[in-house]
Amino acid sequence: MKTLDLCVIADRFCATSRTYLTYLAANGYKVRKILLVDFIGPHEPTRGLALRWGRFVASLRKQRIRLPDRDHAPEFRELCEKVQASLPVKVKYFEPFDFAAHAEKLERFVAENFDDPDLHRRLAREGRSVFLYTNGGRVPPAVLEQAGQRILHIHPGVVPEVKGSDCLFWSLLTRGKPGMSCFYMNAGIDTGDIILTREFEAPHFPALAGMFAREPDLAYRALLHAYDPHLRAMTLLDVVAAAGGAPLDGLASVRQQPDAGRSFFWMHPRLVRHVLTQISEGTSA
Repeated sequence: MKTLDLCVIADRFCATSRTYLTYLAANGYKVRKILLVDFIGPHEPTRGLALRWGRFVASLRKQRIRLPDRDHAPEFRELCEKVQASLPVKVKYFEPFDFAAHAEKLERFVAENFDDPDLHRRLAREGRSVFLYTNGGRVPPAVLEQAGQRILHIHPGVVPEVKGSDCLFWSLLTRGKPGMSCFYMNAGIDTGDIILTREFEAPHFPALAGMFAREPDLAYRALLHAYDPHLRAMTLLDVVAAAGGAPLDGLASVRQQPDAGRSFFWMHPRLVRHVLTQISEGTSA
């Protein structure tokens, strides 16, 4: 198995993290390192400890936090399995996942989010590196501007035309098909230098039409959990193939104009239901 000189910032509970690693393994790759994070969000007890006893003591206490395993409803699990049934690689979304098998080295830790100084220090210790973002919220300039480091992100929309939130669904609504963009992250919202874009055939799930109509929120979450990550992973493989063994920190890219294209916000549930109907019927949105 070949080792990519890539450090994946993986969230233990993130479907996208698991999908990237599963697709890479299915195509003969592991990565140099996985930083496996439990993102716990703002944690007031730890912040109180930092004020009283200092950051070092607070950090030690934070690393003892263990988030409980997530218990997804049977209906959601079943729908996700049906959604990914026609996709080329089967991903273990609800079973134990051996992250260590996908990397030369695995480091586990706890962080509030990407603003957490503990996370900043761990990233800085990697030196000159290329990271793959998978989850964890907004990445601040303090991370993005670290010398010698670049962060790859695969966004569910062709940029700059489709930036922002809910872009899987906005792509289906405005372009009739899903699209993906791989770029080097910068401080803007989906405005990084573009390495590669790709569009896919529109999804068609006629057998799930009844479920999509009865449970649109469940269908929405299942598509984000067990469909969108597959397209991201396929796009990552395109990037690896295009690199041809070259270092991933210096790939040819095209600079975006920050004000080009359009940024979208969360899609209204009525529009989501419209897109789900089109997916069920196999017609253009």
